[in-house]
Formats: sequence, C-alpha cells, structure tokens
Amino acid sequence: MAGPLSDYRVLELTSTVSGPMAAMMLADQGADVIKIEPPLLGDTARFLGSSRNGMGSMFAVLNRNKRSLVLDLKSEADLAIFLRLVETADILLENYRPGVVQKLGIDYESLSRINPRLIYASISGYGQDGPYKNRRVYDPLIQATTGMSHAQDADDPRNVRTIIYDKVTALTTAQVITAALLQREKSGQGQYLPISMLDSALYYNWPDLMWSRTLLGEGIRHAGELADYFPTFKAKDGHVSIVLVADAALELLCVWRGATLHQDPRYRTLPARLAHAAEFKRAIDEMLSELPIDEICENLDAFGVPVARVNALDEVHEDPQIRHAGSLVETSHPRIGALRMPRPPFRFEGQADGGASFPERHAPFLGDHTREILEDLGVEDSIIERLEQREAKNAEMMKQAIAQAAAAAAALEETP
Repeated sequence: MAGPLSDYRVLELTSTVSGPMAAMMLADQGADVIKIEPPLLGDTARFLGSSRNGMGSMFAVLNRNKRSLVLDLKSEADLAIFLRLVETADILLENYRPGVVQKLGIDYESLSRINPRLIYASISGYGQDGPYKNRRVYDPLIQATTGMSHAQDADDPRNVRTIIYDKVTALTTAQVITAALLQREKSGQGQYLPISMLDSALYYNWPDLMWSRTLLGEGIRHAGELADYFPTFKAKDGHVSIVLVADAALELLCVWRGATLHQDPRYRTLPARLAHAAEFKRAIDEMLSELPIDEICENLDAFGVPVARVNALDEVHEDPQIRHAGSLVETSHPRIGALRMPRPPFRFEGQADGGASFPERHAPFLGDHTREILEDLGVEDSIIERLEQREAKNAEMMKQAIAQAAAAAAALEETP
C-alpha cells in the first residue's frame, strides 16, 4: 500500500483494540502489517459485536489493510518461522500480559540479538511492573483508576460509553512508533518501547480533566470544571449543543428569542451560570422547546453563536458536513458484504483519495495470507502445507462448534 511507511514491515502480535488499532494506523500509512495470530480462534475480537458471516464489525474496521498469518508460538517449528520473520521486520507490536513474551522467548532482549534495528513496542494495561502489573485489564478499569468514571458523576460514577483508553493508547503507540523510526534514522539502532494504557490515559486526561488539580499550594483561583461549561439543550425535535460560555453568546440568543435571561443576575456571567447550572439548563430548554433544531442552528450560526445538532448514532452518516467531506466510506468486504467505516483523516502525497479505493485491503479471515507470506519468506512448501492442513482442521472444528451452538440456542427458543 502506498504511503510514507510503505517500506516498513510491522509484526503485530496483538488482540482486541489497542494494538490492532495502532497497527491499523500504521497500515493506513502504508506499512506492511502482518497480523500473527494463534491457531483456532486467532484474535478473539473477530467475534465481538455485530457480525456477519463469521467476522465482527469492529474487527473489520481495526484490521483493514493487514495480512493474516497463523503461527503457534509455543511450537518450536512455528517459532522458528517467526524468528525468520523478525529478521525482516522493522517493528514488532505486542500486547501480551507482562511476562508472557519472556516465557515464549520473544522478548526484546532475545529478538534484538536477531535484529538490532527492531523497534519493539509493548502495550500493557497498568505497566510492565508495579502492584497492578498482573491484573487483567479492560478499558473500564482504566477509566475507574484514572478518575474518568468519577468525573462523569461524583455521586454515581459511570463509564464513558466508548472504550476511550484502548483507542487513546492506540493513537499514542502509533505516534511513538513513527517517532522511534525517525530516531533510528539518526542512531541506527532499534529500541524497546513499553507503553501502558494507564500512562496514556493520564497523559490524555490531564490538561482539562485535571486542571483543578494541577496547580499545587495556595493562591489558586479555581474556575470550575471544563465539562460543566457545555450542557446540551432540548429542542422541539431533538437536542442541540450551544456553547454559551461567552456572555455575548447568551445575549445574542436572548435577543433573537425576545428573552431577558441574560439580564438575570443568576445567569449574567459564566461563574453565575455554573453556580446555577440546573436552573440555567431548564430555562434554555424552555426557551427552545417549540423550535426545530434546523431553525436554531441556522439562526445561531448566522449570529456567530457556536451551535451543532446532537446527532443520533443512526444520523451521523447523514450529517451534511460529513457527507460533503466524504469522511465515511461505504464499501463491500468480499465475505462479509456491505459496510461503512471512516477513511483516515489524513491523505499523504501519492495515496489514493479514499472513496472506492479505500481500504486497499479488507480485514482478513484467519490465515488468509499464510501461504503468501511464507512463500515470500522462502519457507519450504511442506511446512506451509502442514500449517494449511492444521488450519483447515481447526476451521472445520470451529464450523461444527458454531453449528452446535446455534442448534442449542434454537432448541432453547423452542422450549415452552
């Protein structure tokens, strides 16, 4: 695939979200990403969420533009193949639990002896050491530890309705890897890059979420919490986001509606509005209750008041700006059919301009490229055939297991 990373090879030993998304970004930028998965199930995210014909939609998005190779790294024969691949790689990305790569003999110290220029990125939840290192980690746990859950409601903490820190860690990792490639151009050496979800989350949270907890000591003038500055309001046919931080913005809204809310001492200034936030929201809701969203947006936009419709998830793809920008691509996977996904928000010189050409390669099924990759590596045909036979047997086992599960579910539905 064309792009600034087109001459680089990535070995991806990751599953679920953080690692696959980081590798997806590198693949979208042109890197040759080889996703190495264990036999039988592979990356368990293949089966998460809405699915069709054996592939989940999240997996289809996060694993585009990659090739799939199945290797059992606990097998000496398969490990030998993997080590040959390491000789050809620029980057290795893994998100095993701490200590696993050492047990497998594929830790940085071992692999850097084979390839001193290897950039080795290790994603973990809480870090490679410390009191939490062996905890099983999911995004909601990082939300809890870093205060994000508490920030939503101090009296009734809850999680943000997206796996935010898996994705933040992915963005962090992809950027760190490309920076390490630049550093390698100067030093000629690879390096080990341990990246934790915890550290990535804190790095992401701090500027705004923790602005009341950054300055230490006395003499601090506090200004409330940034998230409280931006309520949404109810209109006749839905909800709208209006940024009423500036006093002038509230005045313009009130003048348009023939209201005097901006003159009320409870709402005249931002600190006053924050102090009476619940009443202020109710007053604006009442002001807008008989107005359609389109009318609100058209008028406030003309007045220079920041405003946007709150799109339902099923409306996002119909938003005029999103349609105009071509931000979403509708395409067809050869085995799971029609799907919609965002194109990358960047287009490098020499890359195709999205649209029908994106993605260049759809997400693979397990082992789709085993022969292609290993033939290119010069692996003997008898070894490739052994791996193919193993995967054919495993695929049949999975097919039977899925059929049995479906039959059991159908039987339960029929039980009175």
